[in-house]
Amino acid sequence: MSETIIIKRQNRRKQKKEAGGAWKVAFADFTLAMMALFMVLWILAASNIDERTEFTERLRTYSVFDGKNNPFDLSNSPHPIDFGEDFSVLDTNNRLDPDAIRKSQKTARSLNQKTANEEGDNGYGNLPEMNSLFKGKVNNPDQLALLASELEAIADSISAVDNIEVEVVPQGLRILLRDDDDNKMFTRGSAMMTPFFQDVLRSLAPIFAQIDNRVMISGHTDSAQFHNAAFTNWELSSQRALQARQMLEIGGMPKQRVAQVVAMSDTMLIDKAQPKSSINRRIELLLLTEQAEQALSLLFNQAPADADTQAPDAASGNVINNAFEDARANRPVLRSQILLDETSN
Repeated sequence: MSETIIIKRQNRRKQKKEAGGAWKVAFADFTLAMMALFMVLWILAASNIDERTEFTERLRTYSVFDGKNNPFDLSNSPHPIDFGEDFSVLDTNNRLDPDAIRKSQKTARSLNQKTANEEGDNGYGNLPEMNSLFKGKVNNPDQLALLASELEAIADSISAVDNIEVEVVPQGLRILLRDDDDNKMFTRGSAMMTPFFQDVLRSLAPIFAQIDNRVMISGHTDSAQFHNAAFTNWELSSQRALQARQMLEIGGMPKQRVAQVVAMSDTMLIDKAQPKSSINRRIELLLLTEQAEQALSLLFNQAPADADTQAPDAASGNVINNAFEDARANRPVLRSQILLDETSN
């Protein structure tokens, strides 16, 4: 009897390997990059050069460590993107004619864009009463108070009320420039001044150009330290004060108006309880009275501008000079100097 052959058939289908999710991550990255690209293209197409400058400055100066409001939070802005309080391109109810916008930009220029060649403007600003009110030196408290009110009016006209603080002090008029939630004076950790504060200083320059009082400029920082020991808050405050001086001179203030540029670092904090607070980062302009200017001159052993005014310690200054001459006479004589003297004889 032959053996029974049993044939067993099996369905041997190839098992497919389960696909991984790596392609999803790559596709998500590609989608995000495309979204960012189209966002940048939309901003470039929907904004002018001034709006783009304002937008980049907001991004460059914003830091989460300052505790400031998020510039992209819609609750902080009436528009999807706040270009310096201009109307958003998505706000169709307030859409303006391009010609009207250009016309308004031409007529609503800031004080620093005025030139001395324009009719009715001789370099002292665009307010009609300025040329008659402020000339010469401002010394008494009433004049200083009037000048302070004029500076506050200029701050209001350029939307810088929160950035300029004016105070009459015994030495003259103290003008404090500082940050706020919307406008930073400098990029973080550098002496690069933002365009807003450049306009602020150039707008104040015509006042300093008209009066004869000299100005002392001081730069102040917070207590945040640098990792680089070669660059400290002393260098930073010095460079920022010099940047403020440069902006004032560009705005029309004569160079001889500057009496002193001082670096204060973090030695004079306004908020000592929070030494890293942004309120401590500031530029101070001190408009000196004639008496304060004379005191500053005497501090550096300089004769006052008036010939009738004699320094009380002029004699002590002569004593110091004579002491230096005696010290030079008593110093050791070098062999090379003896040879030179013999050769000359």
